[in-house]
Amino acid sequence: MSMALMQRFAWAVLLGVAATIARGAESPDFDKARASAEAASGTISKVQRWLHEVALKKIEPDAGLYHPDGHFNYQDAWADCYPFLAWSAWLTDLDAFNGPVRGALHAEIDRCAEGFFADPQNAFGGSEYAKDGLVAIVEITGKDEWFDRLVAVEEEIWRNPTIDSPYGRIPSTNIEVNGEQIQVLARLYAMTGEKRYLDWAERLANYYLLEGDFVPQRLRDHGSEIIGGLGLLVGVESEHNPEQAQVYLPRIRRMLDAILQRGTNEDGVMYDELGKPGGLSDGWGYNYVAFLCYDMAAGEPVYAPGVERTLRSLAKPLYKDYPWEVNAIDGYADSVEGGLYLLNRLPVPEGVAWADREVSKNIVYASQQDHLWGTSKLESNGVRTAIIHALMHTRGLIARPWRQDLKLGAVETEDGLAIVMQADRDWSGKLVFDIPRHREFMGFQRDWPRMNTIPEWFTVEPDEQYRVQDLTAGTTARWTGRQLHEGLPVQLVGGEEKRLLIQQ
Repeated sequence: MSMALMQRFAWAVLLGVAATIARGAESPDFDKARASAEAASGTISKVQRWLHEVALKKIEPDAGLYHPDGHFNYQDAWADCYPFLAWSAWLTDLDAFNGPVRGALHAEIDRCAEGFFADPQNAFGGSEYAKDGLVAIVEITGKDEWFDRLVAVEEEIWRNPTIDSPYGRIPSTNIEVNGEQIQVLARLYAMTGEKRYLDWAERLANYYLLEGDFVPQRLRDHGSEIIGGLGLLVGVESEHNPEQAQVYLPRIRRMLDAILQRGTNEDGVMYDELGKPGGLSDGWGYNYVAFLCYDMAAGEPVYAPGVERTLRSLAKPLYKDYPWEVNAIDGYADSVEGGLYLLNRLPVPEGVAWADREVSKNIVYASQQDHLWGTSKLESNGVRTAIIHALMHTRGLIARPWRQDLKLGAVETEDGLAIVMQADRDWSGKLVFDIPRHREFMGFQRDWPRMNTIPEWFTVEPDEQYRVQDLTAGTTARWTGRQLHEGLPVQLVGGEEKRLLIQQ
């Protein structure tokens, strides 16, 4: 080949690369990523402000305890408030997370007498703290100090159970406590391989499933825990004890069918109570998590098509600003959180649009920039759902350190992830990618639908290689998933949009 031909060939290659980069930068995927950045970034900034301007101020300067509502208890303050203080710090300020937020855990442990949760009178508070509080943090941290505390609380609850049953002693007959316990114990078994945790979970499941055709009457709040618990347990059983899963599956199916037949409206949205048409349950999405677990464990799409239909129905006027709990933020927060767990598996556009609208108006109060949440249990639940929703729009990416002028959004493409970032002023930091936490942290072989977690969206495999294209700078590099999880270095020029494309 002559020198002239070689030069023309080289220019053609360069022009082709440039055209590819230009097409990528102009693709509709980046328009969607910009829309996601608008949905996510204001929320994350408001969460950061809430953390510093409101929540951290509720930590006692001397003892270090978190007092979100002015007094200490496990079933509210530490089950429904403390975990979302932790989520907020984990998302927006790691120094606060590893400083006063972690210190509050130490203060709680120091304050609690040894054997406190072994007292049956304290089983409810301990179970609430374990499932709603500690599990939610363990889902994002793995085997850290919160995991150690979770194990300690559970060991005390099960130290001397006082209730006789045909299947062994259990710590309570309260359906909420027992549903919570199944969810916690299924996780602990997957994380540790300690068979006693599975034995205890089976003891509770047998108590309900092997005694006739069990169907919970209450489909909201306290009654919904047993539904999600049995769903998660049969998933774990299908991985580790398939014979027991086959015992549970037909019984759980009868329970789920009865709920659909007697507990839903024409759209599949659940009522507060079985057989009592009327008010709709803000726990409808939590309950459907178990239906999706059933499908995965059974290996057939029995319920997913119906769940998709319900998610499409959210486009109806009925579900716009629906007063789940007489317009309290907690009702909106619980309803949307459950919906987001389902949308993580079934990304129905009508459902996503509903969640976007409800979060903006009724949870984040996007039109009221200076409105920050309180720290009560109801308000803290709003923070929880706001975080889950924001991370849906970043596909689990976190920019560290977060700054109030940052914008971050991402959308999955046919073969990767399109990301946009921007800041008003120069910014230097890193972009942290999520990993398959269900496996790496929780020990699940499959990503079972479950409550009290931040769902996984786009995840990187630690040992796989990924191509990172900086379409703004015109550069390409290769990174391992482990490196991306540790953080991709990013520098932003004030006012200039950064466009990245991630492909395996």
